[in-house]
Amino acid sequence: MRYLTNHQHWTLRGPVGTRRVAVAAAGLVSVALLAACGSPGSGASPGDTDPTSVSTDVADTKATITLFTAAGLKDYQQALADAFTAKYPAVTVKLQTEADSNYNTVLPRLLASDSPPDVVAASDLIGGVRDGLLTNLDKYSDAYGWEDKVPASILDSGRVTDGTIGTGALYQAGGAAGPLVGVFYNRDLAQQVGVTEVPASLADLEADMAAAKAAGITPIVASNADGLVGHLYNLLLGAYMGPQAVLDLVWHKDGATLDTPEAVEATALLQKWADAGYFNEDANAINQDASYGQFAAGKGLFMFQGSWMTQALPPDFDGQYGVFPMPPKEAGSGSFSMTGNSLGFSIAANSDEKDAAALFLDFLSTPEAATVAVANGYPAVSDSAATDLTLDMDAPDQIQAGFAQVAAANGFFSWIQNSVPAVNTALTPELQSLLGDKTTPEDMVKALDDAYQSGL
Repeated sequence: MRYLTNHQHWTLRGPVGTRRVAVAAAGLVSVALLAACGSPGSGASPGDTDPTSVSTDVADTKATITLFTAAGLKDYQQALADAFTAKYPAVTVKLQTEADSNYNTVLPRLLASDSPPDVVAASDLIGGVRDGLLTNLDKYSDAYGWEDKVPASILDSGRVTDGTIGTGALYQAGGAAGPLVGVFYNRDLAQQVGVTEVPASLADLEADMAAAKAAGITPIVASNADGLVGHLYNLLLGAYMGPQAVLDLVWHKDGATLDTPEAVEATALLQKWADAGYFNEDANAINQDASYGQFAAGKGLFMFQGSWMTQALPPDFDGQYGVFPMPPKEAGSGSFSMTGNSLGFSIAANSDEKDAAALFLDFLSTPEAATVAVANGYPAVSDSAATDLTLDMDAPDQIQAGFAQVAAANGFFSWIQNSVPAVNTALTPELQSLLGDKTTPEDMVKALDDAYQSGL
């Protein structure tokens, strides 16, 4: 898996190849329905993109809502629908399924119809808002208190104003679940090198790499024929620029730029690690699958990847690796990670069951929904999930704890490749040039920023 789309999904596999996800006691405080903002049966009407009257008093009112899903997510979203109906028997959720390859094409046409699905994962949030196809969820957010339940860095990804994401009215909401992108490590090699604690800062992580190099162990296994050093690069940008500054780029905030001293520092550190021989010698020549093979064969201490990697590693390597969030530039400054949200949904403007659909979105922030998400391979926000992470924990528990750390720090952000297609196109050759010592950090950052500005 390279970079995120709305319909990619991840599985955490456990020992002997079976699915063994540590379902953290998803102890979000149960959400009691608030007093109605309108009388039962009242509320938003079809075609109303900005409802002035909404009702939360719908749990006992018979209704059927349709959830439009890509085929690859059918089992997961069916499990969410089943858990919702178990909690609210009066409301039925029916799945409408489309092939993954057709989902993005079919969705706008369905939303514009007179009988659209009620709940969708909007593949083009800005376009859906511009064309009046999605419902403004601000009134529902106020009624259900979503701002108190979901990290702002997740909830803000559903806000749209003036053709940009990150501020303004809310058009996508739900819970928070997705992959954790961080640092995978080989447990045996870590023990040989003397890595006994999760690095608290980038300096600590670099010291561990230096110790590995001195012991004759390759510090980092990476693939860059396909540009997947980009995971590490984005993490370094998050460490130096801060998650919000990266999100400003992805969300097209006015004045956002990559051409900053902080981005140059992050790029210079990546080049420093390359010049120090911290990467496998063939990093620029191999692809993702080959790098997974090297890591599983014990050819390197660290690998910077997402939790989806657990489904691609060989079963006999289970238990021999762990994962922790990327350490911050300075110790104690908070955890961060790129992620996508598998519990983020929108309500069709033409839905005639907006209030019931909003109840479903509210359900996505409950313990029941978090349990379903984790069981399907998505770390999820949970008030009771342990945030303490040690190197001797099982990998699935580390992934859940790491995700909880990022949520607590409000540190979720996205890949710069998701800003404009031109950046996605430019990044791989720039990273290859950087690791090959054929460009400078300053030139690379300027080239990527030029691609960003021209692609806006």
